[in-house]
Amino acid sequence: MKKFFGLLIVSCLFVSCDIWSQIEQTAALYNCKFSLSNVQNVSIAGVQIKNLKNLSTADVVKLTTAILNKKIPLDMNLNVGIQNPSTQTAAVNELDWICAIDGKDFVSGAVNKKYTIPANSNITMPLAINTDIYKLFSSENVEAVKNFISSFSQTDATSSRIAVKVKPSVMIGQQKVQYPDYITLEKKI
Repeated sequence: MKKFFGLLIVSCLFVSCDIWSQIEQTAALYNCKFSLSNVQNVSIAGVQIKNLKNLSTADVVKLTTAILNKKIPLDMNLNVGIQNPSTQTAAVNELDWICAIDGKDFVSGAVNKKYTIPANSNITMPLAINTDIYKLFSSENVEAVKNFISSFSQTDATSSRIAVKVKPSVMIGQQKVQYPDYITLEKKI
């Protein structure tokens, strides 16, 4: 019986220490600074969009076929930087996100992987975007899509703003605690 109570007390101490650590990580998260580090590996309809001047005939055919089929797959990687200036380790258990081009939301998702951000350090959280952007081709949004594609041409003066709104959350015990609002991160490309 004494062993049982001893194990119960040790278990309670261990659980409360773990919960206290989660609370500290949550407090440190609120001091973290988020940024959109970069946009990489952008492809539309399987065509890498780096410089529009270098598109091959096959690339033009792929893009044209995608438009005619009313399916224009966009794949890209966004890297979200998280800087932890505090002296405590911070944690993110989940990150809900919404991506926008020139102010038009077009895809959302979530990263369901735990990331820890050590004290006084930075990490990068990758977001893989895979969606169909055909819906952006309407009378009011066609310019945003054209500007976005043209942004990757080094000789083109147009540029787009890509934004990702993020809402991190942490677990305290069995309870999910979300950041109060979305944090908007923008980058001109």
